[in-house]
Amino acid sequence: MYAFLSGGTGTPKLLEGFRNHLNDVNLQVICNTGDDYQWNGLHISPDLDTVLYLFSGKLDVEKYWGIKQDTFHALQTLNELEGNQWFNVGDFDLGLHIFRTNLLKINTLTEITKMICNQWQISATILPMADQLITTLLDTQHGKLHFQEYFVRHRHSIDVHKIIFQGDKTQSTKDVLMAISNAKQIIIGPSNPVTSIGPIISINDVNQQLKDTSHKVTLISPIEGNRAFSGPTVQLMLAHGISPDIIGICNYYQNLISKIIISPKDKHLSSKIYDLGIEPMIMDIELKNDQNKSQLAREILDVL
Repeated sequence: MYAFLSGGTGTPKLLEGFRNHLNDVNLQVICNTGDDYQWNGLHISPDLDTVLYLFSGKLDVEKYWGIKQDTFHALQTLNELEGNQWFNVGDFDLGLHIFRTNLLKINTLTEITKMICNQWQISATILPMADQLITTLLDTQHGKLHFQEYFVRHRHSIDVHKIIFQGDKTQSTKDVLMAISNAKQIIIGPSNPVTSIGPIISINDVNQQLKDTSHKVTLISPIEGNRAFSGPTVQLMLAHGISPDIIGICNYYQNLISKIIISPKDKHLSSKIYDLGIEPMIMDIELKNDQNKSQLAREILDVL
């Protein structure tokens, strides 16, 4: 059984590769919910939904969000009536958000996610990082913004001074802690370390559980050299006080991981990584196509 910490698009791409070599029943995915958003009264869980859509075969893999071949007629009507609908929700996508929002009156997010997995015949274990709301806020030149406002509305084009994970971060769920404890290996995917993985590891008991099991935790680097593979990773690392390079990544995750998979371009830093008590492993980590994803997953399985 393998457990993954997932957020954004990096880890879902890696999961595509692992699904070529492992049955879904052997995969447990702990999903970031720090960017969950209330939109027109509906509770939307973007990172969780990306994983649900991936394992149900519905994901639009051109965008890595939403449902493939979705339409946006409801959004068009809202724009005609209200205008300025900057957050895109498709018509098929809308059904999931209505279903979840109605059930949240009497059920936890974990319970609802299990119901969705059962209805869509998903055999992987998919878990939100917590049932309580922990929200990623960014202190910017326009004041304090929700992550979705920064990322979607402003297209991550504004300066960020600080990242805040707001909410009760004392505990996760027993399902998440059991997934970490029982996993043969725990893999932190190549997602943004601040806004995709940061909210998960900000939870006290998750952080402690990872420290206690760090001997079986491996990180896939989200950067090579000073270049991130996607999104505003470098900008957000700097705002969070992390040097935007592989040593900065290792310092950030130090005590939580025992191994890191890095690009050949960072091989010259291997001795410095060893000095931090982390074992570097050199692989091609750029997930450009299905072949890259499958090959990386195979190489990871061979060494873990």
